[in-house]
Amino acid sequence: MKKRLFLITSVLFFFECTFGQSDTLQLNEITVRSSPYGQVFGQNSRPVQLIGDSTIANLPAVGVTMILEQLSGIDFRQRGLFGIQADINIRGGSFDQALLLVNGIPVNDPQSGHLNLDIAVPTDQIQQIEIIDGPASRWFGTNALSGGINIITKQNHRQNLQFSLGAGQYGYMQSTLTANYKTGQIWQNTSLQFSRSDGYERDTDFKDKTISHQAHYRKKYTRVDGQLSYRDKAFGAHNFYTAKYPDQFEQTRTFFSSLHLETGKKIRTHTNVAWRRHYDRFELFRQGPDWYQWQNGWYVMQGDSAGFRTPSGFFPYTGPNFHRTDVASVETGIRFHSKWGKSALGMSYRYEKIISNVLGEIQTDTLFSKVESQGYYNHKKSRNIFNLFINHLYHIRNFSLSLGLHTFYNPESGLSFNPGADFSYFLHSKWKIFASANRSNRLPTFTDLYYQGPTHISNPDLKPETAFETETGIKYLSHNIGFTTSIFYRTTHHLIDWVRLSPQDKWESKNLTVLYTRGLSLKFFFLNSNHPHSPLKSIRFNYTYLKNSKTSENFLSLYALDYLKHQMGLSLQQRILKHFEAGWSFLFQQRKGSFFDAETNQERPYPSVYLLNARLSYQLASFQFYLQGINLLNQKYHDIGSVLMPGRWITAGLKWTLNFEKTQ
Repeated sequence: MKKRLFLITSVLFFFECTFGQSDTLQLNEITVRSSPYGQVFGQNSRPVQLIGDSTIANLPAVGVTMILEQLSGIDFRQRGLFGIQADINIRGGSFDQALLLVNGIPVNDPQSGHLNLDIAVPTDQIQQIEIIDGPASRWFGTNALSGGINIITKQNHRQNLQFSLGAGQYGYMQSTLTANYKTGQIWQNTSLQFSRSDGYERDTDFKDKTISHQAHYRKKYTRVDGQLSYRDKAFGAHNFYTAKYPDQFEQTRTFFSSLHLETGKKIRTHTNVAWRRHYDRFELFRQGPDWYQWQNGWYVMQGDSAGFRTPSGFFPYTGPNFHRTDVASVETGIRFHSKWGKSALGMSYRYEKIISNVLGEIQTDTLFSKVESQGYYNHKKSRNIFNLFINHLYHIRNFSLSLGLHTFYNPESGLSFNPGADFSYFLHSKWKIFASANRSNRLPTFTDLYYQGPTHISNPDLKPETAFETETGIKYLSHNIGFTTSIFYRTTHHLIDWVRLSPQDKWESKNLTVLYTRGLSLKFFFLNSNHPHSPLKSIRFNYTYLKNSKTSENFLSLYALDYLKHQMGLSLQQRILKHFEAGWSFLFQQRKGSFFDAETNQERPYPSVYLLNARLSYQLASFQFYLQGINLLNQKYHDIGSVLMPGRWITAGLKWTLNFEKTQ
């Protein structure tokens, strides 16, 4: 099996860059917005993956997580489908080591990486997704230790109304209403979305509500963008965090607002201001009419009292965990061209705060929540983060060199420097070799610092993690074919991991582990843009091989060696009839590590997973009808821990667009 997997590695890298509804690539004209220079894609000296909206629209996937998992080679460890909860793991890194951005603004939650994807961005409102694999601190700042993902939303210059409705197995329903309109010189977009399900097994039901609004203003060399959003998710969290007490429940609420100003012609300046508030209510013993209810000082369900049985006796469950995090940030920068190349300088300040009844430093006063029922906070912690960026790109003929430095300061951890360099050389107009060396870091989350329980010990003295990665490879790029292969090696120092000396000890968060990551990335795409009426529209393939090893002074590790060793994704889009199309995707995963199987009450290795998804769509005037199947092979598998993922799940629906005027 291993030999067959390595034979697959003869094919490689997709840098898919379609815009609008066109399948034609204009690679030399596309700008990588994540780059500090606003760099043209074809000249980029470091591999950046771009996923366009036409690919997203035709992919058999539900939510951002499945889109990226199938196309990018990123390991998204999901707890259920439809974006209920997932962890981002890039190149063998942990779920806290990847930075997520929306329109260039970091949205990571300082409480835990489990909450980073609590974003209010409907899939059909995504224009482009940009991905940098590997350390990206000198581009994005702290916390981009293993990589960064920037989700760019659409800026429609068309006035219309869009409505979609979907339904499927397990009581699934989804509806979205989006209005694109213009008031004066300001283009605006307002979207409302609701989805729900009864769940594919006990305690896997969910309700998800999203409201988002965007406004865009353009005048000559001035650009102003604003966004407001709110998301409310309530879901059964069966086995999410422990299999010992499976009937868990969680509800999160996220408020987000940002403002972006950019101006200038030869010298471009920009400023971003953002604020994010996140509420998290976690019930280890789910409360409600069919679950545990408060009776005479106890949580009781059918005569069973919620609590913890230990050698010292029975300790009753005292109620949910409540957390509220606030993040305020401001970032400003400047970029310009000179005879020596392109330069970019910037600085940012970020304030993070948590109030909680379990995380942070204990307070003498108790604050009661105005949002959460029964919610109260008697712990608190805040911190200040300063970033400074300097990047320069020199490009002449076939050669380009990018140098940069990210300086980071936090009063608790001190000053640190993250330098980096990216090099590329065109051997031919379509063949390019590249190499890079970059350093990055990330701060511990408040969970890393302060979480403690029956089996865990907190450690408020944790230091930031640091990583240094080198990568080299070769890329072929034409107007409809992309092929890239690269190898990389990363060393992570002061890795934050939960460790213990023996199975009888409690887990404790420490900086003991040094992690070594070796990997191979292979990706390929073909777009049949020369034959628009051909049955085959596109083929995309990606394969990633990883090997992690560690030194941790004989400590047992909880997360460091739990990663995808082999991951292969293959997607195909085809035209069946003039307005009838099909999309197929196949995903293979072989994960290292093991998990506790609640059914057998034993520790067992992760089995190999084969996932097949399909989507059929038919366009009739302003209506689009679709039929979609996820996990058609009905695989029984776990992405993380003992959380069983759903089997075959069939959904169907329609989308209706009412245009009020022609494209401006």
